[in-house]
Amino acid sequence: MAEVNNALPLGELVGNNYEILGIAGAGGMGVVYRAWDSKLERQVALKFLPTLLNADVREREYFVLEARMASSLDHPNIGVIHGIEETADGRAFIVMGFYDGLSLAQRIGKGPLSSIEAVDVAIQIALGLCEAHAHQIVHRDIKPSNVMLANSGSVKIVDFGLARLMSAETATASGIVGSIKYVSPEQALGHRTDQRTDIWSLGVVLAEMLTGRNPFERGAIPAILVAILNEPPQSLDGLPTVLQGIIYRALSKDAEKRYQHCSEMLADLQAARTELSNDSTSRKEATDRKTTHRSHDIRKYVEQASVSTWSRAQKPRNRWLPLGLGLCGLALLASLFFIPQVRNRLFGFRISVGEEHIAVLPFTNIGNNPENDALSEGLVDTLSGKLSNLDVGNKALWVIPASEIRRLKVTDPAAALKTLGANLVINGSIRRDGTAINLNLNLINTENLRLIGSVDVVDQAGDLSALQDEAVSRLAHLMNLPVSAEMLHNTGGSVVPAAYENYLTALGYMQRYDKAGNLDRAINQLNESIKTDPKFALGYGQLGEAYRLKYQLDKDQHWLDEAQGNLERAIQLDGSLPAAYVTLGQIHDVRGKRDLALQEFQHALAIDPRNALAVRGLARAYERSGRVPDAEAAFKKAVALKPDDWESYNRIGNFYDRQGRFPEAIKALQRAIEMTPDNAEVYLNLGATYIDSGDAAALPAAEQALKRSIALEPSYPAYANLASLYLAQRRYKESAEINEKALQINENDYMVWNNLLIDYERSGDSAKAEAVRRRMAPLLEQNIRLKPQDAEAQSLLAIMQAEDGMREKALEHVQTALALAPDDPDVLSKIFIAYELCGDRKQAVKYLQIAIRKGFSLDKLQDEPKMQDLLRDAGLHTGKSSL
Repeated sequence: MAEVNNALPLGELVGNNYEILGIAGAGGMGVVYRAWDSKLERQVALKFLPTLLNADVREREYFVLEARMASSLDHPNIGVIHGIEETADGRAFIVMGFYDGLSLAQRIGKGPLSSIEAVDVAIQIALGLCEAHAHQIVHRDIKPSNVMLANSGSVKIVDFGLARLMSAETATASGIVGSIKYVSPEQALGHRTDQRTDIWSLGVVLAEMLTGRNPFERGAIPAILVAILNEPPQSLDGLPTVLQGIIYRALSKDAEKRYQHCSEMLADLQAARTELSNDSTSRKEATDRKTTHRSHDIRKYVEQASVSTWSRAQKPRNRWLPLGLGLCGLALLASLFFIPQVRNRLFGFRISVGEEHIAVLPFTNIGNNPENDALSEGLVDTLSGKLSNLDVGNKALWVIPASEIRRLKVTDPAAALKTLGANLVINGSIRRDGTAINLNLNLINTENLRLIGSVDVVDQAGDLSALQDEAVSRLAHLMNLPVSAEMLHNTGGSVVPAAYENYLTALGYMQRYDKAGNLDRAINQLNESIKTDPKFALGYGQLGEAYRLKYQLDKDQHWLDEAQGNLERAIQLDGSLPAAYVTLGQIHDVRGKRDLALQEFQHALAIDPRNALAVRGLARAYERSGRVPDAEAAFKKAVALKPDDWESYNRIGNFYDRQGRFPEAIKALQRAIEMTPDNAEVYLNLGATYIDSGDAAALPAAEQALKRSIALEPSYPAYANLASLYLAQRRYKESAEINEKALQINENDYMVWNNLLIDYERSGDSAKAEAVRRRMAPLLEQNIRLKPQDAEAQSLLAIMQAEDGMREKALEHVQTALALAPDDPDVLSKIFIAYELCGDRKQAVKYLQIAIRKGFSLDKLQDEPKMQDLLRDAGLHTGKSSL
């Protein structure tokens, strides 16, 4: 697991003489820091195992073995190992050479390399690999990010984190090791690997250097895997003939047909380098002499690089070609199914059905025993999760997350169709009688409200895990979906029944974690669960999520530490739980560790390529990191994965809104409404987007959308947005009425209080305005204590303190706000007002002019009599700017 835990802070001293300068990257088995060696006065790289694995004796041994193997390699094209040391608390780390320059991945990101440049790099990689292979070491993860292009001009292979001595034990180790776009067919299948695996990867890297794209890039991980195993590399026709031959030979699906030793590929690369560097005449003569032989070889190599991994053992083609191809396709799918590493880690489970969109609705608790309410709600979550396991890799089937159903308050089949676009729902009831538990489920077609079938499952011993597995199997049968014990195991594995009941009850409490006491009850239940069954990975993972929610409520950093510790334990017990990686990514994101967050979301997607929470987390992490194109690509991927899912369009619409791309945002949100015409949330977002666009002509459409949202489901944000629209239109009494309704639902948003204050001031109700001011000041102070980086709150408090004659305090908040958001026109508009109220006309004029340059509209001051003198001194008037 390429995971980084407890990142070392800048400036920390490690091993007495290594000062941490920053994170350089993360490799196959650990995190790498850039550090300063104060003894020898040089920059070095320090490679650590993750904290979780550092305590694992076997992983620690592998780590030291890696260092010993790599340190035995003394070659200019292999990253140097200086030594192995330990921190004061016993964490082992390797001291390696640090190389200024770019990774090959970064260089390719700037565009394809020239033929000569690419061959020069490939020759140096091949030289390094020849040295490693001579010492019986296989890298097994050759890829552009593991190749450094030093500023000195040399090429260095780094990160032998996946290298293992070539022995019978290690060469046949199960599992797919390496980065998926560069793994050889034998790696993908978990077969024996040797030096020819590195030769394959070098062929992929060479093709990518020359074309700017990976020859097996197909988007989703399962499609990439199929391409590696069964399809030819993407066309290399535009490349020099001599290089085509080398690449196709390196990419033979059958390792026996590949270069057998790296020295053979190196010789061809060196010969190609000589030929490419000749002048055009010499090159033409050389080509003419070799054309016949080379064309024959290339045809042979192309065929070897194109033949399916599964078709090599079949008989020669006969006249029943279409049937033969069909059988090959079936053989391919069957083979994929029976390879656990492929099925579980990459493909998920593929089935062929119609377009089935499934919602599991809340169950009825028969007997109304309040002790079973939380258990009933938890069952909905886990049943949805188990059904979702059938969904992985199957684009025709998706299960709507239980959290979405609760959030949108969907309780009946008709609403599930209109609000969520579900054409199938599962509802039912749960009844307890002593230890026995009875679960009755109905499968209903929402389009005609026809009952497709029912499932009645009883477990006399009260084993809820077994009960659910039986229910899922029988529901799958009703939907004509195959299900296996392996698939059920992947949703949590075996567990002590009492521990599972605690777990389900905790899930039920967590559905309303905002209700006082529920989160603590959930945490108590989960602690009981893992106490009863210390190896219950799902229990630790959900406990991590509970502590994350605890932090979300009170912002105590201690809860994040608790969350991370439990999530790491969950992953240690079962590394195939995507939810644990998603939650860990969310924690890193909250802590501002964007790179670590991205790693965890990507890890979740490597397990479940269609995990919606992971895709969304990845997109938001990219966006918060300023990587807007990557964020957009991730949001688009979410749409492509589930093109009939309204939520994907809703989220990309909100993304476009945040980026100021309003026409695209409106189009995406309108598409979501087409899918779910009674969805209050989407109407809310559409109305807010119309307002954000700043187009006065769009305000009637915004009002219509927000009113529709309120009619479907009255909500605080819908009221708040509608009130802000009325405020912009100077409809102050209507705005005040709507703001009051918003505050009845949520009285803790200072911005709504501020808008209500403006409503009362401008409608002449001074008594109500003063009452709002008294309520608003302590709310702002509380918000700043919790979120001192909130520039909007800082600038608003400055205005209120200036109005109260607290000049020094007001100016302190002004300076803080300016430091936090020097270019935000909304913040700047409050800054110049605060300066004016403090009696500093010069500064007020200065920041008024800056605010206008940053986009502030003078029309907003039209009804501000206190600001008219300032405008005259600045040579301005409302409605027109002289700047």
